[in-house]
Amino acid sequence: MATESGQAYERLPEDETAPLEILYEDSYVQVSTRALVIKRYYFPSFGSRAIPWNKIEWVHLARDANVKCYELKDWGMGIGSIWWNCRSRLIVRGTRPYTLKINGLQNTLASNIVVKVKNAWIRPGSYVDRPDLAMAAIGQLIYRNHPHSS
Repeated sequence: MATESGQAYERLPEDETAPLEILYEDSYVQVSTRALVIKRYYFPSFGSRAIPWNKIEWVHLARDANVKCYELKDWGMGIGSIWWNCRSRLIVRGTRPYTLKINGLQNTLASNIVVKVKNAWIRPGSYVDRPDLAMAAIGQLIYRNHPHSS
C-alpha cells in the first residue's frame, strides 16, 4: 500500500499510461477507469482508499448486499464485516437550513454501496449521492475489467 499526499492507495494496475477517465464522482466516491476510490475512508487521517477493478469481486447497494441495521456505522466497523467511510447515515440534513431528520433504514440501505474485495474479509462501504448513476458506472467498469469479458 503506497501513500501519496496523505491518501492510502492499494497498488494500481501497471498501465499508468492509460488515460484516467472519471465516470462518476461525488463527495464520497470516485469511479474511474483505474479504480474505485472511497473517500474519507481511513481513520483518523480521512485518507481515501483506491481499489483497483481487478481486485473487486462485486459492488452492491447495501440493501442488495443484505446489510442489517446493526452493521451500519457512521465511520468504521459496526457489528459485521463492513468498514464504512465517514458520513452520517441515519441522521441527515433536513430540507430547511439548520434542521436534521432521521433517515429511514430503507433510504439508508438504498444510498450506500458495499464492495467485496477478492481475498479480503473486510468489505468497504460508502454513501453515494446518486446511487443509480454510481452503480451504472461501477457495473460498466466491473464488466469491462472482468477476466471473461473479452
